[in-house]
Amino acid sequence: MRFIAFLILASSVLTLQAQPGDLHLPPSVIANAALTPRQQRLKADIQYLASDELGGRQTGSPGEVMSADYIRNQFLQSGLTLLGDDGYQNFSIIQFRLATAQTRLAMIFESPEGQMPTELKLFEDFYPLAQSSSMDSVYAPVVDAGYGLVIPDSGRDDYKGLEVKGKVAIIRLGYIGQNENPHSYLAEYSSIPYKVQQAKAHGAVGVIFILSDRGDKKPDGNLGRSTQNAGIPVYFFNLDRWPMGMNALMVPRIFEASAEGHNVIGYKNNRRRKTVVICAHHDHIGLNEYENSRYTGPQAIHNGADDNASGVAAMLELARSLKGRDYRKNNYLFLAFSGEELGLLGSKYFIQHAPEVLSGKPKSKYGRSLAALGRVNAVVNIDMLGRIDIEKKVLTLNGVGTSPVWSEILEDLADDSAELAEGLVPVSIQTTSSGLGPSDHASFYLEGIPVIHAFSGQHPDYHTPDDDEDRINYWGMEYSVRVLEELIEGVNENRWLPFTKTKDAQPGRSKFKVTMGVMPDYSFEGPGLKIDGVSAGKPAEKAGLQRGDIVLQVGDDNIGGMGDYMMVLGRHNPGDAVDVKVKRGDETLTLPLTF
Repeated sequence: MRFIAFLILASSVLTLQAQPGDLHLPPSVIANAALTPRQQRLKADIQYLASDELGGRQTGSPGEVMSADYIRNQFLQSGLTLLGDDGYQNFSIIQFRLATAQTRLAMIFESPEGQMPTELKLFEDFYPLAQSSSMDSVYAPVVDAGYGLVIPDSGRDDYKGLEVKGKVAIIRLGYIGQNENPHSYLAEYSSIPYKVQQAKAHGAVGVIFILSDRGDKKPDGNLGRSTQNAGIPVYFFNLDRWPMGMNALMVPRIFEASAEGHNVIGYKNNRRRKTVVICAHHDHIGLNEYENSRYTGPQAIHNGADDNASGVAAMLELARSLKGRDYRKNNYLFLAFSGEELGLLGSKYFIQHAPEVLSGKPKSKYGRSLAALGRVNAVVNIDMLGRIDIEKKVLTLNGVGTSPVWSEILEDLADDSAELAEGLVPVSIQTTSSGLGPSDHASFYLEGIPVIHAFSGQHPDYHTPDDDEDRINYWGMEYSVRVLEELIEGVNENRWLPFTKTKDAQPGRSKFKVTMGVMPDYSFEGPGLKIDGVSAGKPAEKAGLQRGDIVLQVGDDNIGGMGDYMMVLGRHNPGDAVDVKVKRGDETLTLPLTF
């Protein structure tokens, strides 16, 4: 599961009370108690998927292939029909991009004697940017587009009066006065991707960025693995002007290394028109090849026991248990996605290449938009289900606002709480409305399908090598699986679930320029932002913030909850110094922090 601050717009807590008081066992008893048969199955799955042998299951790695093979075999043992290519759905990912020595930029002067080229040196005079096309060539006159700013509703258009079509646009970085006013409204329109988009929209066949003054910060030359290709060459030229009268020759030769990710698909056909999709991602972050770990020590395997071997194990257990009369009114499609940690790649690919069994006339009155998914009634996504906190005892269900039926099912489920908790410690269910979030259910929600995301909570081991099997809470997992079984049974008792669009934060990785380096406690109900973990070497640790602190104020901004915190991050830039007011126990402290 990719870490991003959820914008929790509406939440509620539904507490399921157990009957006998002796279910409230102390942690030491829980840890040493004999495992139930279900817990033993969950443990066996997680022990294999989170073993060092699989090397952290990075998408496209041998360990990820082993994970996919294991899941496929478990689907077969559960009696599922394999779909796709014998159970697999493969998709390509870009591992990295590198500019080769054949990448060229030349100034060419047209004279009566012919062309007079001046070749520039790669990585010394120029380099391609991440938005650049990979195998292309352009020879064209240049046009000075100033700062390349186009600001809607303001009248500002730096292309006004320019003939740009078929030419290479020379664009200055940033905007006038950025050093004196870094928080200007112009900053929103001065990013390189936005300027490239505007240049291309005006007909430019290439873009060369130059310095607006010698003190400018040069753009990152890292050719981002997942950056959207603009379809035209995009370079940075290491000077503050391009000589007049010189045409440009741009030849990007960027090598792209690719690999295959592997989704796994199993199908239980109850011969119904409706299908419930039950999914979990099986990839993790390997050895931190793509630098999305919170760990700063020597290279180590990130086994991802909670993220997300636990979700896969729960999905496999549901594949074994969803049988009989209570579950016959829907078909079930079980999906193990890869590429989630790289940006929901597997689920996005699946949406565009869904198997025929899901296609049907979209239920337009329920908001579904794709005929390819016309038979999907609902999606249950399981991502990080293995670490129910033994003190908080909270299971979070995100996406409850995507259909009014979810709340109705949860109300009925509360009446059965004694049966759910039989032999186990009781757990409270916390809900959030939003259908978006940093996991694969977001891909389906965007197509107008009701979704639920089951999540046991954040913890300090997230995206570190310490997320190992021996830290999994198996009674919490079994309880959570029981909740999901009851939830799916509730879907079985309803016809088509109506879809409701929710007020959402955008999914994906944070676009903020700064971070405090804290993990929020998503189960915290009070005012402020409670810290559940502090990343080593980040601003919060350097400022002295600790786990359990409640952030009340950052600079002049009061923090009432997650939304306020995200807005504050959006206002700041690296180097900004602020005072952070926190509540620590009975004390209120003010700590200086530099982003």
